[in-house]
Amino acid sequence: MLAKFAEEGTPLGEIHPSHPTAHDLLGTLNLGTYLEIAQRRKWWIILCTLGLSVCATIVAQRLPNIYRAETVILVDAAQVPDNVVKSLNTGDISGRLATLRQQVLSPTRLKKLVEAQKLYPDPTGTLSEEEVIGGLQKSIIVELVNPGSGKMSAFRIAYSGRKRAEVAPIANQLAQMFIDENVTIRVDQSEDITQFLRTQLQETKKQMDELDGKLQGIKSRNIDQMPESKQYHVEALSSLRAQVQTIQDKIQQDNREKNILQSMMISGGGDAPTIDINGDADGRGPYQAQIQKLESKLSELRLRYGPGHPDVRRTQNELERLKTKAASEAAAAAASGQTDTQKPAIQEGRQQKRRNPVVQAQIEKLDEDIALQTRAVAPLQARMDMHEARLGQMPAFEQQISRMQQDYDILRSQYTSLLEKEKAAEISHALEVHQKAEKFEILDPATTPAKPAAPNRLLISLAGLFGGLVGGIALAALTEMNDESVRTENEAARIFGKPVLSGIPLVITREEHHLSNLRALAMVLGTVVGSAALGLIFSLFSGRFL
Repeated sequence: MLAKFAEEGTPLGEIHPSHPTAHDLLGTLNLGTYLEIAQRRKWWIILCTLGLSVCATIVAQRLPNIYRAETVILVDAAQVPDNVVKSLNTGDISGRLATLRQQVLSPTRLKKLVEAQKLYPDPTGTLSEEEVIGGLQKSIIVELVNPGSGKMSAFRIAYSGRKRAEVAPIANQLAQMFIDENVTIRVDQSEDITQFLRTQLQETKKQMDELDGKLQGIKSRNIDQMPESKQYHVEALSSLRAQVQTIQDKIQQDNREKNILQSMMISGGGDAPTIDINGDADGRGPYQAQIQKLESKLSELRLRYGPGHPDVRRTQNELERLKTKAASEAAAAAASGQTDTQKPAIQEGRQQKRRNPVVQAQIEKLDEDIALQTRAVAPLQARMDMHEARLGQMPAFEQQISRMQQDYDILRSQYTSLLEKEKAAEISHALEVHQKAEKFEILDPATTPAKPAAPNRLLISLAGLFGGLVGGIALAALTEMNDESVRTENEAARIFGKPVLSGIPLVITREEHHLSNLRALAMVLGTVVGSAALGLIFSLFSGRFL
């Protein structure tokens, strides 16, 4: 073949640089070519598959048995309906389960479990207490039974270990720890809520008592400014005004009488009406004392009962009749013109002697009465001013009292609400203590497993076989791509682009065939021994970490 290429003038040194190599043509080969490559590289595939398969089988057989025990805990709903007693623990069960898992699987809690189940010290003496607890944490699985159905109704606790007899007790102990921890958490939470409500209730009661004390103190110190006393001030002010009006009417009446007397004194060119021996003046002498007496009585009745009392009206009518009668008699006497002329000198003498002192005394008495009545108005006016001031201040004081009363009502409402909540919290706490509320119950206790749950030796062996096959094929392909040898006429024709006239077959003698078989047997034995040794080494390390 080389001679033929030389005759056609193709330099041997230009073959490889100017033509594509074998790995460039690998992707264009057909199935037959791939089978030829597999035939050439069969030992790579066989030895790699054999080695990984033996190693995986040794490791699988050397791995310790792992036993698994699990228990299912049912989340039992509260026995007392929520519309009867509202539960204080209304959080999501999934969230509470995560909290429970962190608390139960804490190193402190698991240390007690390790000591109770005598998991430490390690029989091999290679693991410390921390490593034993860490391995125990990794061996515990807490998972939901129905994670996709919305509301959780149960969860599973599983424990895996090497000792078949101890996995079930540990799983049951873990389940009981979850149950006890859930009860403790719920009782403590309800107790904390109850204590908090009780503290808030006491603080609200204290604030309410302080505000009530202030309110009652203000009311007692300002009782006359309370809204309830408004009617009292109005009635008192009306009564005082009536009394002042009565006094003013009396003053006006006295002024009128004083004016009449003064007019009588200056009438007739300075001559006053005749006053007889009995003291009658202007024809009213016999009635003057009665009029004064009735006027005094009327003033007292008005001050005592007011202007609308029946006694006041009766006395007023009697006084008016007496005044009318006296006025009529005085008018009749003035019209008579003093016809009795037999004793004018005597009458004029009497008038000269008695007229001035008596009338003057009456005028002076009226002046005193006017002054007395005027002085009586001042205290009544002061009292009226006081009542009007109280009525003027009452809106602002009423607003202040109203704000304080509103604050007190708000505190009282809060106190009532807190009191109801505190009573409900106490009942809920009692339910938690007696486990009548939501609780965990073991639905399926853990039992001793009949066979190990792991490892799956067949699966590991099959995985080693498949991995070795894939690895051998990959090594064969890599070796083929790195090999630039030309073995067949077709390869030579594809590489050089020229036909091949003839080929020289490979001739193998019997001795070479025998040596080839011996080499193959040695490679197989070496691969098996090496893989077994490597599997033993891996099993030792894997057993330490499992």
